[in-house]
Amino acid sequence: MPPLGAPPTYSTPATLGLALLALLTSLWHFALGALDYAGAGRYPGLALILLAGLLLVYGVLTLIRYAEARDAMTDPHPRTPMYATPHQSRVPLIGVGLAGLLLAADLAFALAGQHPLGHLLGLGLAALLVRQALGLRTEPDEE
Repeated sequence: MPPLGAPPTYSTPATLGLALLALLTSLWHFALGALDYAGAGRYPGLALILLAGLLLVYGVLTLIRYAEARDAMTDPHPRTPMYATPHQSRVPLIGVGLAGLLLAADLAFALAGQHPLGHLLGLGLAALLVRQALGLRTEPDEE
């Protein structure tokens, strides 16, 4: 457990980058899902929109955690270490899982010929999201 007054894990610029990248990736995939809804069919497009919605929620919650952690750093009398919880290492794994599902969906849509350039760009965004989330993981001895 980190000492009292130590900066929270979620207060790093990497967390802010992860949140903003998740928001950008989700909005991009919302647009692709809407295009695929019209082109590829109702259910594949709807599945991509639903997955983008989950990523949007993940990005907003990560952004809220970042803001709370930054606010906790200004507390003149810290009473407890912020976010020293067991779920701390699971947050990046959820991001990796969502981005992995988007990678698979983008690859399938690109190979099927549905807006291949858009899905290849989405593939790149999802790969960046995986990289950013894996860079945020805490070491096992830190927990």
